[in-house]
Amino acid sequence: MQTNRLLHPKTAQAIDLRVEKLLKDLGNPEPPLSLTDVRKLLKLDLGYYSTDDDSWLREKIHQMKVAGKQVIAQPSLILTVVKNLGLKGVLLSERRRILLDSEVPKPKHRWNEAHEITHDLLPWHDGIAHGDPETTLSPACHEQVESEANYGAGRLLFLGSGFEEVLRASPCDFNLVQTIHGRYKNTMTTTLWRIVEFSLDACFGLVSCHPRKATGVDDADIRYFVRSPDFVARFNNTRASGLFGVVKRECFGRRGPLGDGEFNLADDRGETHRFCFETFFNGHDALTLGRCVGRPKIIAAS
Repeated sequence: MQTNRLLHPKTAQAIDLRVEKLLKDLGNPEPPLSLTDVRKLLKLDLGYYSTDDDSWLREKIHQMKVAGKQVIAQPSLILTVVKNLGLKGVLLSERRRILLDSEVPKPKHRWNEAHEITHDLLPWHDGIAHGDPETTLSPACHEQVESEANYGAGRLLFLGSGFEEVLRASPCDFNLVQTIHGRYKNTMTTTLWRIVEFSLDACFGLVSCHPRKATGVDDADIRYFVRSPDFVARFNNTRASGLFGVVKRECFGRRGPLGDGEFNLADDRGETHRFCFETFFNGHDALTLGRCVGRPKIIAAS
């Protein structure tokens, strides 16, 4: 299970400025964003590789240098790194080329491409993001770099700061997820993630297996646990497994809307709050959006 990592405000602001400048240079386009136009402006080419074909590795080997010395002699070792880290795309900065894993389902290519574009957009990633992560990055550094690229990809695909105005104009529910999904043409999972991360309220998102197929093993059942900044500030001790346990009890459908409900949740200070949630199955994952709606209801004694 992967939990989203929130960036330091100064880092987020630095990324925002670069994304906003890029969008301005593109003429402040309307959604959906054309990544072809982005790559044309940045003079980036797009290609694909397969983990069953090592021809792309022979091209990547030219990037694997530290202080002018080649650090890996065999291209096959790079494939091991790619598999171990679960990389779905590679930026060949010197050759101005992005390579995407052709074995990843096509709907996910848009996100992976935007992720690699962000690596190119952030100058402090040059020299660390595109070398061999296993030999040049500590796990913590690699996680930070990838979190920054994810944040920038989200800002890019949802067209910068204007996205927050879209969020404020409508209730934070699954109708909003579907509306924004249709307008910006990003996957529902990506849309859910960005809505939660940019919400001003205490919100969470779960990307999981279908509740009916739950195994009881957290890492097997839940792929992603996404939290808004306010949720992290107030409910940081809340476990994804506990939330998923509540969700499972209220989900009875097979596809589309699976269920919804309300539950009480204690914050880190021990104060109780009321949350509502909705769960939707898109054919691959169950997507749950939950948000704090106030204090628990008081039932008057009869």
